Amino acid sequence: MKIRITERLKEILCIPITGLVMVASLSGCAESKQEITSYVSESNRKIFGEGEHIISVPISDPTQETIQYEYHEGYKPVGITTDSYGEYAKCHGKSYIVYTNEYPVNCYPTYEIEGELLYTDFGTPIDYERDKTNSGNDWQEYNIGEHIISVPLDNNMEEGFQIQYHDGYEVVGIASSAYGKYAYCTGGGCILYKNTKNVKCIKDETGNYTSFGIPEEDTKVLQK
Repeated sequence: MKIRITERLKEILCIPITGLVMVASLSGCAESKQEITSYVSESNRKIFGEGEHIISVPISDPTQETIQYEYHEGYKPVGITTDSYGEYAKCHGKSYIVYTNEYPVNCYPTYEIEGELLYTDFGTPIDYERDKTNSGNDWQEYNIGEHIISVPLDNNMEEGFQIQYHDGYEVVGIASSAYGKYAYCTGGGCILYKNTKNVKCIKDETGNYTSFGIPEEDTKVLQK
């Protein structure tokens, strides 16, 4: 069955994945007349080597509050992007996280466009093992790379600023946006972190883990 490109597919087709920061309009895709075919085929499954499967995932506005993102087995986040628009006030446009596979993954095609197969869903990692973690009523342990959060930037920061270091974490992306008809107005931005050590995190009031965790070795020292 053939259908016209949906809003989700416009995002998939338009999002640039070579840059970590984007302030742009995706309106150019609205005029596309291409037709796509929903596509799932066992015979056309594909194995992507390490680093070969790169996909973008839409997210909510990361410029307003700290957000935790889902970890996907065999993948790591490598960038984040956001944009905004408006003549006199900010309106959030689109935001994405870009992931790439750390292990070979087995993927099934999700769509076919003019004879080309697209693999827009996360695949299943091959030869991948995940260590078990412990959890309690209000805490959770995360293996390396499993705790992914974005932290909003201070809108008053000038160009060129120091990004805060957090023990057990590394920066994997930064994004900013702007709006305004007659003058540049900052639309906010964010920094994307992932953990480089096993960490223990405390649950927040929303049931998520939006605070930086304590590295495993520091937890052991505290317990002595």
